Amino acid sequence: MNIKTRILVFVVCFELLAYTSLQIFNTIIYQRALNNFKQNEIRAVFNNSINHIENLAASMEQQAINLAIAGEQLFELKNTTQLELEVFSATVQKTLLDNFRAFPAAIGGGIWYEPYTLDPNIELYGPYVYRNLGEVEFTWDLNTPEYNYPQQDWYLMAAEANWGLEQTSFRPIFWTEPYRDDSGSLSLMMTVDAVMLDENRRPLGMATVDWALDELTTTLARVKVTENATSFLLHAHSGKILSYARNPSLIMQNADYLEWSRGELLTAGAGFHEFESSEGLSERHYIFYQGTESGFVFGTLVPVSDLQMQVRQVSNLTFMIGSSIGLLFVLTMIFILKWLFTPFDHVLSTIQRSIRYQGDEKVELSAIHYEKRNEFTPIIRALNSVYDQIQGYVNAITETNQQLRASQAEIQQLNKELEKKVAQRTAELESKTLEVTESLEKLQETQDLLIQNEKHAALGRLVAGIAHQINTPLGICITAASTLQSVAKDIHDKTNTGTITRSEFENAYARIDETIELMNANLSRAANLVASFKQVSVEQSEQSKRAFKLGEFINNILISLHSRVEKSGHHVQFTYKTDPEIIAPPSAITQVITQLVENALTHAFSEDSAGILDIYLEQDAEEIRLVAFDNGQGIDADTLKKIFDPFFTTKSNQMNSGLGLHIVYNIVTQQLGGHIECWSEAGSGTRFTIHIPIKNAN
Repeated sequence: MNIKTRILVFVVCFELLAYTSLQIFNTIIYQRALNNFKQNEIRAVFNNSINHIENLAASMEQQAINLAIAGEQLFELKNTTQLELEVFSATVQKTLLDNFRAFPAAIGGGIWYEPYTLDPNIELYGPYVYRNLGEVEFTWDLNTPEYNYPQQDWYLMAAEANWGLEQTSFRPIFWTEPYRDDSGSLSLMMTVDAVMLDENRRPLGMATVDWALDELTTTLARVKVTENATSFLLHAHSGKILSYARNPSLIMQNADYLEWSRGELLTAGAGFHEFESSEGLSERHYIFYQGTESGFVFGTLVPVSDLQMQVRQVSNLTFMIGSSIGLLFVLTMIFILKWLFTPFDHVLSTIQRSIRYQGDEKVELSAIHYEKRNEFTPIIRALNSVYDQIQGYVNAITETNQQLRASQAEIQQLNKELEKKVAQRTAELESKTLEVTESLEKLQETQDLLIQNEKHAALGRLVAGIAHQINTPLGICITAASTLQSVAKDIHDKTNTGTITRSEFENAYARIDETIELMNANLSRAANLVASFKQVSVEQSEQSKRAFKLGEFINNILISLHSRVEKSGHHVQFTYKTDPEIIAPPSAITQVITQLVENALTHAFSEDSAGILDIYLEQDAEEIRLVAFDNGQGIDADTLKKIFDPFFTTKSNQMNSGLGLHIVYNIVTQQLGGHIECWSEAGSGTRFTIHIPIKNAN
């Protein structure tokens, strides 16, 4: 395997290994992110459902309170105005009808006075309204000795609790446990009681609102966080199951009938809870649940396979797309490497064609014709020179051999002369052999030069990347030089003919001056690009580290940047409560602060207003945080995604290289061992946060 093939195999294998590792890492990160996203989605669904339950319960309580207040006011009106009972009853009827017509969420309710409280001659006074086929109807059917409402459970619960006077709220409220409507519908219901009190806070009775739970349980049963999820609703105080679509026969049964349930399910607080279980279920499920302030527990059973399937689908899609991109990248690199080695192959084949063998005795070397101008040009010239010398030596050796053969024919006749000639020819042969040896050594040196040149062939890849960025300023300089040449020739021609005027000369001078300024600006830009390229590889450079106070050091940097900031018309403020000591290359911190300040002055603020860049330093037990926040124009979402990419800039018309924040990113992650985040919204400013772990800082 030759050197070129080894380089190609190494590059391809390295790319495959690196991309595979990156793909595996990304897949793990995606799975975690998707799991977190799904849990946040479930939390949002739960918040909406819990808010729906709380709002309904609160509206029921408020309706009961409104009825209680109305009952108190009617009682006061009757006592102060000696209102006739018939007029009073008509007023009560109108009040109940008006309230419940305006509140369709309740299915019924009434105002119930304590026995003999309203009138010494009247024991029971309990008017009631209910819904019948969508209409609110008034009735006295529950105001009978047979029903005897003061002895009903929903009434006694308040009387036996001292009418709730120990409650912290001004208006005592009581909720009944869930029960089924005994009027024939068998619907799930709850009743909320609001105690009526006179001006001395003595109990007058209570106002009630009946709440049918069917609509609530139906709505919650339709809540599905995944395709196969099942919702449930429990009443914490009674421990009853109010809704469970997986097994409706368990409704109004104790929650202990749910095999997967845990003891703490009914004691859930207002927070979000979860656990795993497979008891009584066909597969493992996540159980998410949350308690409400009104005494309900809402939850859902989610098959583990549902969440895993969604995560797996996204992960597989990401892996397929990433693998396709990686394969395309590898093929592209193979093509580029082959293209880069084309000049080397061309030179090698040209050298091979310049050597021809005539039998086993003679080698003929012809001059190499290579018209291109590149790194191989001096090597070809050296080879041609060596070829000329070797060819001369070969011809001399051939001639000497012919002379030796002639001498051998005369050996018998010219024995003495032959010995002399043999010695002479031998000496000449040794001399020629020495020269051939020296030529071979030169040839070996040339071969070593070829090998060294092959090692530097990779330089072409770096030059190709740099050339794209440097090409623009150099192209402008070439155009400017052409303009200078044209102006100089025009002045020269007019000067020789004596036809140039003062104004023409001044105009020409102005054009020359502008052209030179343009060339200087673009040459500076090219120089800055070269320097920036050197900084981009900062993670590969070795810089000495030392310990220093970070806050004091940053303050000194900002002092050195004062003139630049003052010239911009903006302001930079730096604050820190603690000054942590850090061990790092000072040049790295200098470069980070300088680039962040320069980025803010260049991009953050509009030209017609003075902006403020706040930099503050803080530390906790885990990390050091350096935050740079400006009150500028902000960054849109598309730009924010590419803000750390090399060569990305929104000010290309101002000759910015687009490497500033890329340099900051490399320094923070490679030299400081931390990470950097950027938050921004259009019109709300931009915040860069640098996190340096304490273990890396020390």
